[in-house]
Amino acid sequence: MFQLEQIDIIGIELFYLALSWYIYKTLKRTEIDLKRLAPMGEMKRNVSLMCWLMVFVVTVFVSGGILAHQDTAWHQIAAGSDQQMPARMIIYAIFYPAYLVLGGSIWLYAKTRISADVFNKKFKIALVCITLAPFMFLPGQDPEMMTWSSDWWNITYRSLYGLVNLLWISSLLYLVFRLIEKVASLSKRVGL
Repeated sequence: MFQLEQIDIIGIELFYLALSWYIYKTLKRTEIDLKRLAPMGEMKRNVSLMCWLMVFVVTVFVSGGILAHQDTAWHQIAAGSDQQMPARMIIYAIFYPAYLVLGGSIWLYAKTRISADVFNKKFKIALVCITLAPFMFLPGQDPEMMTWSSDWWNITYRSLYGLVNLLWISSLLYLVFRLIEKVASLSKRVGL
């Protein structure tokens, strides 16, 4: 039977580095002149970017929602031990690097394919926020942090956790609505 502990973590990280390098080289090699974009081609690239954002959202929901919270019973049993929970190993080895690879790929795609009026400073900040905000799950991997208490540190942690959640959601909505706005303006220009 295949066991996660037998996977060479360094091999996984090397795979992610190679994948990142390949994506970077592919996007740089196929860089296009954004000033000569046809409206239909620009609409297609904006919609494609929205689809990649949704892939990122699904990745975050699977790791932060399904996998991070399936270990509730394990939290109760292993609260006093140093055991590593199985879902945590998957999150650490696969999903945390995936946040950076997907976020970086989305950044490069937007930089090389989206017009400058969309890819402005606010858009860049929102992209950084959605890429880094899922790391908010990292402190939550500690079973002791999962208990509610009136301790000042716990209240501070829960407050910051909620604020980072709000930042991630608002940044994602900004990106999606900004892209929808651009597609709508392009469709009016084309006459659709």
